[in-house]
Amino acid sequence: MTPAADLAQDPAVRRWFESAKLDDDPAEIQAHKLALLADFCDHTGQNPGELVSGLLRTTKDGHTAIAAKKRITMNNTIEEFVEKSGFTGKDAVVNGNIIRGFLVHNGIFIQGRAWREGSGGSPAPS
Repeated sequence: MTPAADLAQDPAVRRWFESAKLDDDPAEIQAHKLALLADFCDHTGQNPGELVSGLLRTTKDGHTAIAAKKRITMNNTIEEFVEKSGFTGKDAVVNGNIIRGFLVHNGIFIQGRAWREGSGGSPAPS
């Protein structure tokens, strides 16, 4: 298991916290985000830097680009993770998007679903 405290100084995590200004969040919010990322790293068997670098590819002309198929796979892995973690409804969407936020602030454009009242498995009020 990856201790959340160990992730706090990882360069990719620092980039996320600095870019998203998460250092200004209350300690319990920071701890939740770090614990969630640590659990996701355990789920994938990758450290934060590997999560990011695994989504990149080198183009024919030597530039770096996001690998579209790997991004789709990562989105599916995030959905699988939140489901296996027992998150449902709004919590599933919010926690999945926290993981996506880590990737976005490390240069990986990735989008998840948005929360809408009545979505996420519970019937909408009539």
